[in-house]
Amino acid sequence: QTRGWSYGSTVTDPRTGEIIKGHVSLGSLRVRQDFLIAQGLTAPFLNGDESATESERMALARIRQLSAHEVGHTLGLQHNYISSSQGRASVMDYPHPNIKLTNGRIDLSDAYQDGIGAWDKEAIKFGYQDFPPGTDEKAALSGLIGAARARGLTFLTDQDARPAGSAHPQAHLWDNGVTIADELDRMMKVRRVALDQFGDRAIPRGAPMATLEEVLVPLYLHHRYQVEAAAKVIGGQWYDYALRGDGVEPVKSVAPKDQLAALGSILATLKTSELALPRSILARIPPRPVTYAPHRELFDRSTGLVFDAISPAAAAADMVVQFVFNPERAARLVQQKALDPGQPGLDLVIDRVVASAFDASPASAYEAEIGRAVQRVVLDRLMGLAVSAKMSQVRAVATQKLSQLVGRPIQAGAVSAENRAARALFAADIRRFLARPHDATKLIAAPDAPPGSPIGLPDIEWIP
Repeated sequence: QTRGWSYGSTVTDPRTGEIIKGHVSLGSLRVRQDFLIAQGLTAPFLNGDESATESERMALARIRQLSAHEVGHTLGLQHNYISSSQGRASVMDYPHPNIKLTNGRIDLSDAYQDGIGAWDKEAIKFGYQDFPPGTDEKAALSGLIGAARARGLTFLTDQDARPAGSAHPQAHLWDNGVTIADELDRMMKVRRVALDQFGDRAIPRGAPMATLEEVLVPLYLHHRYQVEAAAKVIGGQWYDYALRGDGVEPVKSVAPKDQLAALGSILATLKTSELALPRSILARIPPRPVTYAPHRELFDRSTGLVFDAISPAAAAADMVVQFVFNPERAARLVQQKALDPGQPGLDLVIDRVVASAFDASPASAYEAEIGRAVQRVVLDRLMGLAVSAKMSQVRAVATQKLSQLVGRPIQAGAVSAENRAARALFAADIRRFLARPHDATKLIAAPDAPPGSPIGLPDIEWIP
């Protein structure tokens, strides 16, 4: 029941570099976590005693793909995190399940690919091809790379995908799609269908009702990795491992319309209607029974034993805003606007984030409380950007936007005692921050989201 790692390692001859032997270890939690993801998406227990065959099938498809992935490491292959945008071209990517809606129903049939990808075959050719005598091997290997590139197959790895502030719009872990923003929009529709049907059917008969929360967590945060991927489009740059003379364009900025489309898709996930849990779910999750202690796979809460209806929204919002307000991304926004005035700058991005949080029109008192939690997240992350960014101009812009927030009026129709109280605290905290910026670290942080990366911690994989 502990989180584990999967890895593919090798024993290598130090004299020649020859791979002599491979070792693969597969973490069992992969199967459990994928089953849990599928369980939340499909709510398979209609009568309570079904075997959940769809969920089992998806979990086994994932471990099959993971087996190929780790064996790939033993053959000398590194991660290729751009392949999900190239038709799932490599098992060396980290795949997010490709969940579809078919006639309005959740469809898991194509969650994971069956077989290795086109890039994998080209990489093995490059590493293991035996050429006929007299072949110019260097030219032949270059030809393999050129042919792969002509087919739209390229390679970007950990350094390009893992850092939260990385810039390539298609290099990411656990994402899908060619146009990242479109995939985020589609994924939110899948999430909404699954949330609307979520209930007792998500757990088998005899399971404590409180354990609905375990199944709810990965469903509610179903979009978490795609949001991170979409954030890389903002201030993003297309680039390749270009060589002199190969004719490949080394680097170019992502088009302004694509950056703004990605920002729009990201901000749509902050709508209170998307963050609010259905009342039917809130009415079904009681405090946890004896022997079912709280653990890190559950939502953080400020309500004691009682399920917290606000903290999941705050955690999800914080997950989004921290990616948009990443200091390196903010610096690229300043830089790209300086180089090309037609590109969106940091001031525009901050204004749109603030407007999405402070100009919303919630449909209920519950959504209004979620809206105030989102506003708090935006404020705190903006203060963090103003104090922590390396680039002076980033700190300057963030500080200016904070000053403007102090006097920001409450929208007509949204004036309430609750909103006045929240705005008074916001203004007091901003003034205190402007007077003593480094005291921002003493503010109460947003609730933490439960662990991510399907098994919860970053994979540790030994790469030859």
